[in-house]
Amino acid sequence: MPYLRITCPALEREKYAAIAAELTQSVNDLFYNPRGRVTQEELKERTTVHFVPYSEGELFVGGTPPAQRGHADVTLELSDWYMSIKQQRKVATQMTPLIARLFDIPATKTNNINFRFHAYPPTDFAVGGRLLSDLIPLAGQLAKRFFG
Repeated sequence: MPYLRITCPALEREKYAAIAAELTQSVNDLFYNPRGRVTQEELKERTTVHFVPYSEGELFVGGTPPAQRGHADVTLELSDWYMSIKQQRKVATQMTPLIARLFDIPATKTNNINFRFHAYPPTDFAVGGRLLSDLIPLAGQLAKRFFG
């Protein structure tokens, strides 16, 4: 159930769909576990990408807007159950170049790409009226918690 919330510059509508498709595929590649109960297609269908675009004068870093700094500032918040530190590190390492490419951020400015992780226990999320902890067997919960 990965949920990505991306604070980014306002873009043309068609760019959001292309970016969402690439981010969904990247998350699928990073999170899919062939030993898990969720297929790649199910993982794809359960991945949400939510854009929170900002316009000029709505976001400031160090008191300065991105346009004046000469490059975008992008924050990706990723929520999923039981993300390990190893998994978070892998996501940040592998997705930073992708975010840079998608938002035209130069390789020298990747410090303007931020990740915020929200890991939660499966008792804190429900799907279709059922807690995730009720949908996923205990063995699967433990495997994800300890092995990513």
